[in-house]
Amino acid sequence: MCTNYRRTKGFDEIGQDFREVRIPLRFPEPHMAPNLEPQSEIRPTDRAIVLRPRDDGVELTWMRWGLLPFFYKGPIKGWKAATFNARAEGVKTAASFREPFKRRRCLIAAEGWVEWKGEGKPKPKFFVAPRDAAPICLAGLWDRATTLDAGEVESFTMVTQPPGALSDLHDRAPVVLRQENWGRWLDPDRPVDDLLATEPPNLFRIRPFHEVSGALL
Repeated sequence: MCTNYRRTKGFDEIGQDFREVRIPLRFPEPHMAPNLEPQSEIRPTDRAIVLRPRDDGVELTWMRWGLLPFFYKGPIKGWKAATFNARAEGVKTAASFREPFKRRRCLIAAEGWVEWKGEGKPKPKFFVAPRDAAPICLAGLWDRATTLDAGEVESFTMVTQPPGALSDLHDRAPVVLRQENWGRWLDPDRPVDDLLATEPPNLFRIRPFHEVSGALL
Protein backbone atom coordinates (compact mmCIF):
# COMPACT_ATOMS: atom_id res chain seq x y z
CA MET A 1 0.00 0.00 0.00
CA CYS A 2 1.06 3.59 -0.59
CA THR A 3 0.18 5.64 2.47
CA ASN A 4 2.46 8.67 2.40
CA TYR A 5 3.43 11.10 -0.35
CA ARG A 6 4.77 14.64 -0.73
CA ARG A 7 3.59 17.84 -2.43
CA THR A 8 5.59 21.03 -2.03
CA LYS A 9 4.79 22.98 -5.20
CA GLY A 10 2.68 26.10 -4.94
CA PHE A 11 -0.19 27.28 -7.12
CA ASP A 12 2.00 29.10 -9.67
CA GLU A 13 4.37 26.15 -10.10
CA ILE A 14 1.52 23.70 -10.60
CA GLY A 15 -0.10 26.04 -13.11
CA GLN A 16 3.16 26.37 -15.05
CA ASP A 17 3.60 22.60 -15.22
CA PHE A 18 0.17 22.30 -16.84
CA ARG A 19 0.70 25.20 -19.22
CA GLU A 20 3.82 23.46 -20.53
CA VAL A 21 1.60 20.69 -21.90
CA ARG A 22 -1.18 23.05 -22.99
CA ILE A 23 -3.59 22.09 -20.23
CA PRO A 24 -4.50 25.43 -18.65
CA LEU A 25 -5.42 25.70 -15.00
CA ARG A 26 -8.91 27.22 -15.34
CA PHE A 27 -10.05 27.28 -11.72
CA PRO A 28 -9.36 28.90 -9.42
CA GLU A 29 -8.42 31.94 -11.44
CA PRO A 30 -5.05 33.56 -10.64
CA HIS A 31 -6.57 36.38 -8.57
CA MET A 32 -8.29 33.74 -6.42
CA ALA A 33 -5.17 31.56 -6.06
CA PRO A 34 -5.04 29.76 -2.72
CA ASN A 35 -1.99 29.82 -0.48
CA LEU A 36 -0.75 26.27 -0.91
CA GLU A 37 1.46 25.52 2.06
CA PRO A 38 3.88 22.64 1.36
CA GLN A 39 2.71 19.24 2.56
CA SER A 40 5.86 17.25 3.29
CA GLU A 41 3.93 14.11 4.25
CA ILE A 42 0.33 13.49 3.18
CA ARG A 43 -1.42 10.55 4.81
CA PRO A 44 -4.81 8.84 4.39
CA THR A 45 -7.76 11.00 5.55
CA ASP A 46 -5.68 14.18 5.02
CA ARG A 47 -7.01 16.79 2.63
CA ALA A 48 -4.80 17.19 -0.39
CA ILE A 49 -4.71 18.73 -3.85
CA VAL A 50 -6.06 16.98 -6.91
CA LEU A 51 -6.69 18.25 -10.43
CA ARG A 52 -9.70 17.17 -12.46
CA PRO A 53 -11.03 18.07 -15.92
CA ARG A 54 -12.97 21.29 -16.37
CA ASP A 55 -14.05 22.47 -19.83
CA ASP A 56 -10.80 23.03 -21.76
CA GLY A 57 -8.46 22.78 -18.80
CA VAL A 58 -8.27 21.54 -15.23
CA GLU A 59 -9.64 22.53 -11.85
CA LEU A 60 -7.46 22.49 -8.74
CA THR A 61 -9.36 21.42 -5.67
CA TRP A 62 -8.90 19.93 -2.19
CA MET A 63 -10.23 16.47 -1.41
CA ARG A 64 -10.04 13.90 1.36
CA TRP A 65 -7.60 11.06 0.72
CA GLY A 66 -9.56 7.83 1.06
CA LEU A 67 -12.36 7.40 -1.46
CA LEU A 68 -15.96 7.36 -0.25
CA PRO A 69 -17.99 5.93 -3.15
CA PHE A 70 -21.11 7.69 -4.38
CA PHE A 71 -23.36 4.93 -3.05
CA TYR A 72 -22.19 5.31 0.56
CA LYS A 73 -24.70 7.18 2.76
CA GLY A 74 -23.40 6.60 6.30
CA PRO A 75 -21.09 8.67 8.53
CA ILE A 76 -17.51 9.21 7.36
CA LYS A 77 -16.01 7.12 10.15
CA GLY A 78 -18.46 4.36 9.36
CA TRP A 79 -16.68 3.60 6.10
CA LYS A 80 -14.11 0.94 7.03
CA ALA A 81 -12.79 -0.20 3.66
CA ALA A 82 -9.19 0.80 2.86
CA THR A 83 -9.94 2.79 -0.29
CA PHE A 84 -6.99 5.18 -0.16
CA ASN A 85 -5.34 2.91 -2.77
CA ALA A 86 -6.95 1.33 -5.84
CA ARG A 87 -5.14 -1.62 -7.38
CA ALA A 88 -4.71 -1.04 -11.12
CA GLU A 89 -5.61 -4.67 -11.75
CA GLY A 90 -9.09 -4.12 -10.30
CA VAL A 91 -10.13 -0.55 -11.11
CA LYS A 92 -12.44 -1.68 -13.91
CA THR A 93 -14.37 -4.15 -11.76
CA ALA A 94 -14.19 -3.15 -8.08
CA ALA A 95 -17.50 -1.71 -6.86
CA SER A 96 -15.90 1.37 -5.30
CA PHE A 97 -13.69 2.20 -8.28
CA ARG A 98 -15.28 1.12 -11.58
CA GLU A 99 -17.49 4.21 -12.02
CA PRO A 100 -14.75 6.68 -11.00
CA PHE A 101 -12.38 4.93 -13.40
CA LYS A 102 -14.88 5.35 -16.24
CA ARG A 103 -15.88 8.95 -15.52
CA ARG A 104 -13.89 10.59 -12.71
CA ARG A 105 -10.15 10.25 -13.16
CA CYS A 106 -7.96 12.88 -11.55
CA LEU A 107 -4.32 13.81 -11.09
CA ILE A 108 -2.78 13.90 -7.62
CA ALA A 109 -0.29 16.74 -7.21
CA ALA A 110 2.94 15.21 -5.93
CA GLU A 111 6.71 15.13 -6.37
CA GLY A 112 7.27 11.67 -4.91
CA TRP A 113 6.25 9.25 -2.20
CA VAL A 114 7.57 7.64 0.98
CA GLU A 115 8.31 3.98 1.73
CA TRP A 116 9.72 2.20 4.77
CA LYS A 117 12.37 -0.52 4.67
CA GLY A 118 14.87 -2.06 7.05
CA GLU A 119 15.16 -2.76 10.75
CA GLY A 120 14.41 -0.65 13.78
CA LYS A 121 11.49 1.16 15.36
CA PRO A 122 10.51 3.15 13.51
CA LYS A 123 11.74 1.61 10.27
CA PRO A 124 13.98 3.81 8.09
CA LYS A 125 12.03 6.01 5.67
CA PHE A 126 12.92 6.55 2.04
CA PHE A 127 11.74 9.07 -0.52
CA VAL A 128 11.10 7.92 -4.10
CA ALA A 129 10.98 10.46 -6.94
CA PRO A 130 11.90 10.65 -10.65
CA ARG A 131 15.64 10.51 -11.17
CA ASP A 132 15.50 13.42 -13.63
CA ALA A 133 13.29 15.57 -11.32
CA ALA A 134 10.72 15.90 -14.13
CA PRO A 135 7.22 17.09 -13.15
CA ILE A 136 4.87 14.25 -12.33
CA CYS A 137 1.40 13.61 -10.99
CA LEU A 138 0.10 10.39 -9.46
CA ALA A 139 -2.87 8.69 -11.08
CA GLY A 140 -6.05 9.13 -9.05
CA LEU A 141 -9.79 8.56 -9.08
CA TRP A 142 -12.31 10.74 -7.27
CA ASP A 143 -15.92 10.48 -6.17
CA ARG A 144 -18.61 12.43 -4.34
CA ALA A 145 -20.68 10.94 -1.52
CA THR A 146 -23.46 12.40 0.62
CA THR A 147 -22.54 11.35 4.15
CA LEU A 148 -24.74 11.22 7.22
CA ASP A 149 -22.58 13.50 9.34
CA ALA A 150 -20.67 15.81 6.97
CA GLY A 151 -23.01 16.15 4.02
CA GLU A 152 -21.39 16.11 0.59
CA VAL A 153 -17.79 14.90 0.64
CA GLU A 154 -15.41 14.72 -2.30
CA SER A 155 -12.60 12.22 -1.91
CA PHE A 156 -9.94 10.45 -3.95
CA THR A 157 -7.86 7.31 -4.18
CA MET A 158 -4.36 6.68 -5.51
CA VAL A 159 -4.01 4.04 -8.23
CA THR A 160 -1.19 1.55 -7.54
CA GLN A 161 0.52 -1.11 -9.61
CA PRO A 162 3.14 -3.88 -9.20
CA PRO A 163 6.47 -2.27 -8.25
CA GLY A 164 8.66 -3.42 -11.13
CA ALA A 165 12.20 -2.16 -10.50
CA LEU A 166 11.15 -1.00 -7.01
CA SER A 167 10.30 -4.51 -5.81
CA ASP A 168 13.14 -4.47 -3.25
CA LEU A 169 11.48 -1.51 -1.58
CA HIS A 170 7.79 -2.49 -1.55
CA ASP A 171 5.29 -4.79 -3.26
CA ARG A 172 3.24 -1.90 -4.71
CA ALA A 173 4.00 1.49 -6.25
CA PRO A 174 1.85 4.46 -7.31
CA VAL A 175 1.06 4.86 -10.98
CA VAL A 176 3.31 7.78 -11.90
CA LEU A 177 2.23 9.95 -14.82
CA ARG A 178 4.64 12.14 -16.77
CA GLN A 179 3.40 15.40 -18.25
CA GLU A 180 2.78 13.98 -21.71
CA ASN A 181 0.23 11.56 -20.24
CA TRP A 182 -1.73 13.92 -17.98
CA GLY A 183 -4.29 14.84 -20.62
CA ARG A 184 -4.87 11.23 -21.65
CA TRP A 185 -5.44 10.07 -18.07
CA LEU A 186 -8.06 12.78 -17.57
CA ASP A 187 -9.96 11.93 -20.77
CA PRO A 188 -12.53 9.18 -20.08
CA ASP A 189 -12.80 8.43 -23.79
CA ARG A 190 -9.14 7.53 -24.25
CA PRO A 191 -7.54 4.16 -23.41
CA VAL A 192 -5.08 4.18 -20.53
CA ASP A 193 -4.26 0.50 -20.00
CA ASP A 194 -0.65 1.06 -21.05
CA LEU A 195 -0.28 3.72 -18.34
CA LEU A 196 -1.03 1.07 -15.73
CA ALA A 197 1.93 -1.07 -16.78
CA THR A 198 4.96 -1.65 -14.57
CA GLU A 199 7.47 1.21 -14.56
CA PRO A 200 10.76 0.70 -16.45
CA PRO A 201 14.02 0.35 -14.49
CA ASN A 202 16.25 3.29 -13.57
CA LEU A 203 13.37 5.77 -13.65
CA PHE A 204 13.40 6.63 -9.95
CA ARG A 205 15.87 7.77 -7.35
CA ILE A 206 15.55 6.49 -3.78
CA ARG A 207 16.95 8.63 -0.97
CA PRO A 208 16.74 8.57 2.82
CA PHE A 209 13.76 10.75 3.72
CA HIS A 210 15.79 12.97 6.03
CA GLU A 211 17.74 14.22 3.00
CA VAL A 212 14.62 15.83 1.54
CA SER A 213 12.34 16.33 4.55
CA GLY A 214 13.38 19.94 5.03
CA ALA A 215 13.78 20.90 1.39
CA LEU A 216 11.45 22.09 -1.32
CA LEU A 217 11.96 19.75 -4.24
